[in-house]
Amino acid sequence: MEQILYFIGQVLGIVAVILGFINYQMKTREQVLYIHIATTICFAFHYMLIGAYAGMAMNFVGFVRNLVFYYVGKNSKVGRGWAILFAVLMGTMGIVGWEAWYSVLAVVGLIINSYSMSFSNPNNIRKSILITSPLVLIYDAFALSIGGMIYESVVIISSIIGLVRFNREKK
Repeated sequence: MEQILYFIGQVLGIVAVILGFINYQMKTREQVLYIHIATTICFAFHYMLIGAYAGMAMNFVGFVRNLVFYYVGKNSKVGRGWAILFAVLMGTMGIVGWEAWYSVLAVVGLIINSYSMSFSNPNNIRKSILITSPLVLIYDAFALSIGGMIYESVVIISSIIGLVRFNREKK
């Protein structure tokens, strides 16, 4: 049964990879957050099923954060207070789910990511991914998260493509 759950967890990681690629090709902040909501919930269950509890805890916080940012951002600019609150919650959950020294990489990456999700410009979100994703990629390697490693690699590439694409459209 444990092996079946582990396999299901890895499959959920692959689903999250697909959503992640779609995510960073979206044009609007709302579209990015909407797809990111689905991505974080897939990853939360992925990490839970493979036994990577720091990743699970922080992705559940990320799920709630993305919901709040999505709905608050529809009516007004998301205040930095929300971003700071979720960064603190992310750090707290990272400590609660602590696995080993490498958990700090995911904690730092996702704290930065929580703050950057409040940016109103989707390109700034994409730029922040180039800082946060390498940290989480290293965590995923230690946690043996196949989907996570693929996801972070694809997200880095996808963010670069999005930055180039949308900068080219501006010109």
